[in-house]
Parts: sequence; structure tokens; C-alpha cells
Amino acid sequence: MPSELSFENFKYTDRDRYMAIRQDSDEIAFAYLVNYVVADMDRRVLTIDVDDRFIGMLEKIEQFDRDDMPQGWEHPYLPYAGTIVENPIGEQLLTFCEADLEGYMKLILTLLQVSDAATEDTPEAGDIRKKFGIGKSSPVVKKPATREELDMLCYENYEYLMTVADIVVDACLYTSIFPPLIYTRSSKMFEQYFTYLLALQHEYKKLIDFCFDTDFYPDALDGLTAASRFHLYCETTDAVPIRPMNMSFRFTWHGFGNVSTTIRDKEAYARFKQNPGKALNSIQKRELNAFEKEYNISPTLTEMLKVMPIPIASSYRCGSLEEMLYLEFEKMLELDIRIKKCKNCGRYFIFKGNYQTEYCDRVPEGETQSCQAIAATAKYARKIKDNPALAIFNRAYKRYHARVKVGTVKPDAFKKWKYEAVVMRDRCLSGEMTAEEFEAWADGYFNVK
Repeated sequence: MPSELSFENFKYTDRDRYMAIRQDSDEIAFAYLVNYVVADMDRRVLTIDVDDRFIGMLEKIEQFDRDDMPQGWEHPYLPYAGTIVENPIGEQLLTFCEADLEGYMKLILTLLQVSDAATEDTPEAGDIRKKFGIGKSSPVVKKPATREELDMLCYENYEYLMTVADIVVDACLYTSIFPPLIYTRSSKMFEQYFTYLLALQHEYKKLIDFCFDTDFYPDALDGLTAASRFHLYCETTDAVPIRPMNMSFRFTWHGFGNVSTTIRDKEAYARFKQNPGKALNSIQKRELNAFEKEYNISPTLTEMLKVMPIPIASSYRCGSLEEMLYLEFEKMLELDIRIKKCKNCGRYFIFKGNYQTEYCDRVPEGETQSCQAIAATAKYARKIKDNPALAIFNRAYKRYHARVKVGTVKPDAFKKWKYEAVVMRDRCLSGEMTAEEFEAWADGYFNVK
């Protein structure tokens, strides 16, 4: 007689929890729109062709033709719909990881729970409806039976999503262009969506540190490639973001995602750029060769391909935020990217080439200079503070430069003083003269105290 089934000793693995959070439900599905992505590894950029289905839905609802829309028009709910966006590889993944989501999510869920309570058939719910001036309605939306109904459901519910949680959806490019498919309008649905976003953010924060951050256990990991570091990460857990991607190949002279190509005949290319009409006319006048006659090929095409070969680009079909994040992460591994936290603003930045610095080149909010410039200014200020000769030179320079502006010191005289002052400053730095002697010389140069 077989023993009874028992789940007493059953435990969820990291992989079980990993998959459960990403699982679609009766409330929400996490993949809907399809965006095509081309990776140019030479230029280190990702080009994304954003699904234009939302524009088509708006055309049906509002009865208008997109060709009649003014230049620069944006879709009211998905401004990137039907556009092509290009970003350096790694930039948007870092932006997603640094987005401040949790505080807004908690506030939104609190408000939604009050709203959900107002739909219940209880005296307390009636009091809530009366207090907040809202009507009684069911948050459940009918499941679609056709593709057209599915599109309309996603479109209408995305408008609802943006009304309630636009600050979360607009947190970065990827959360905006990979909206979920919402089946029910409820706090439960939002809780699942927010959990999904936070789980991905938490996961990729760990991966960013482990695989790319130069300050993450440098003694142990220095010298390892990003891919090798990822291999070590995979040894620590069975929940890793490895997933199949839908990939195709495309030529890139036409369509989106033009990738880098090597010019084979630079002289011919220069002639074509200088006078394309003359170059094309010359090609078109020549007789077709045997190959062109046999296969009915344009001589313009064959000649252009000799000068500038067509590159093949890998195109990826991404339907969810999770797929997009993994694709960018994979390309970061391939490029062996290195990152660091800026010591001024605290945000991650990607090293450019082999040049390593402690500060990024972004301009922090509320500032007018980049973090690098701010750091350089602060470093110079500390240097002046610690060195009397530099402080004396700096004070005198500012004072006399101001006098040049008001006309009490001639520009040529100031230029001569500046040259001599640098010499005297260096003598003071080397110990040939005291700080007091240098200060007396600087103050008395124009006989102005």
C-alpha cells in the first residue's frame, strides 16, 4: 500500500520563487507589445523599434490618420509608440536599477486599497463612497474573446495604468515601452505588477554589482571578465536570468538599426559623398556586365556594395521588460563593460574606453556643472587651501582680472603680470622665497593695496 502524499518537507527553491513572481495570472500578463531591438556592438548602442499598435488603436477610436498628425506629435499614453530610440548599451539598465520606485508604489497601493474597499457591499464601504464622493462599481474587466478585443482591453487599461501609476511607468524608458496587459483594475493587480518590477530591480542590482562594479570585492574579482564574474554568480543561486530570445537577421542599409560598417574603397566613397549625382550618373551609364545581365541586378547596387558592404545585424524580438533587461545585460557581458559609483552623485556610470575616473560626466539635478567638473573645482579649492602660494596667486589673479574688466588695468599689463606671477609662484612652491615675500610682490605689482 503506497504511503500518503506529504508536502511537510517541501521547500521552495530560489528558482521556484523566481519563476512565481514572473508568472502571468488572471489579473495581469507581463508581455504584450513587441519591440524589435538591434545591437550595434561596434558603436555600443541598442536601437529599439517601438511597437506602433497603440497608434493604430488610437486611429480606430478617434477616427484619424497618423499621416495627418503634425510633426513631433506623440501618443498621449505611450509617447515612444512607433518611434525608434537609440541608447548606449548599459545606460537604460542602470537607469532602471536606480529608479526610486518603492515609495511611490506603497502610496499608490494604499490609495487603491481604499478604492477597492469602496466597491464592497457593506455599510462601511458605503461610508467610504460617501466620504470620497465615488460610485460603486466592479473593478473586474471582461476577458477578451478576440485579438481585437485583447488590443482594446490593453489600450483602455493602459490609460488606466497611466492615470493611477504614471510616475512608476515613466520611471525609465523600458517600463514605459513594455507595458503589462491588465485584466482587472484592482489593488491586487497593481501589487503583482509592482512586485514584478521590484523583483527585477532587486535582481539586476545584484547582477550589476557582481558582474560589472570595479569596487565589488576587487581583491577577489579584479582581472576577471564580466562574463566570468557572471559564471561565479550562477554558482551562488539557481535563479539566474538566462532565457531564450527570439532572434532574426536583417540587412541594415534599409529600415531601423543601422550598424557600423567598414568602408572598403575610401576614395570612391569620398567621391560619392562629394557629388553623389555625378557618381551615380557615371555608374548608370556603363554597360551591364555578364553577372548583372544574368541576374537582373542594378549596377548601382553592385558598385555601392563594393565601396560599402552591407552588414548583417542581429534583431531581437522583445515582448516584456524582463526580456529587454536580460538582452541588455547579455550585451554588457559581451562588451565586458566596467562601471563604478560616482563619488559625487552616487549613481553608476560606465567607463569610456580604458579611462578610469571616480566621477561621472552627468550634471546632477540643481547643478550647472558635471560631477567631474564639480570634483575638479573642489580638488583645486582643497589644493589652494593647503598651499599658501597657490592661494596667494589665485586671490591676486581674481583681483587683477576684475580690474581688467573695469579698465583700471590694461590687458597687456595683466598678461605680463600673469607670466611673471607664475614664475614667482613656482619659486615660492620650490622654497626659493617665502609666502610673505610672494604675497608682498603680488600685492604691490600694480602699486595697488
